[in-house]
Amino acid sequence: MFWFISETVHEYANQTSELEKMVTKMVFESYGAEKYLDSHLNSATYLLRVAKYRVPQENEGTIGGVAHTDKNFITVLHQNDVDGLEIQTKDGDWISYEASPNFFVVMAGELFLVCHFSKLF
Repeated sequence: MFWFISETVHEYANQTSELEKMVTKMVFESYGAEKYLDSHLNSATYLLRVAKYRVPQENEGTIGGVAHTDKNFITVLHQNDVDGLEIQTKDGDWISYEASPNFFVVMAGELFLVCHFSKLF
């Protein structure tokens, strides 16, 4: 049984990393930086993090992770049926995002923003 779960998680991680590679390729192509793509992909490492959150009880406050900034290039999020993702806008406001279990959310991390802004100047 453990082998089956391990293989399933490994395949999920592989497919998620392929999604990240496709998005990264699209970003590099949109900036005309295709010649740097292979170097970037060869230097990248992939991490699959699994977290299980539950819906808070009526008498509980908010539960879950603390506010943070993703330091990587891209984050791929696949949320289950427990909502709670909030995204901070550039104005400092927080907006809730209600994800569908059928969707993946691709978010730009700090490294992406550094690369993006360095191209502007």
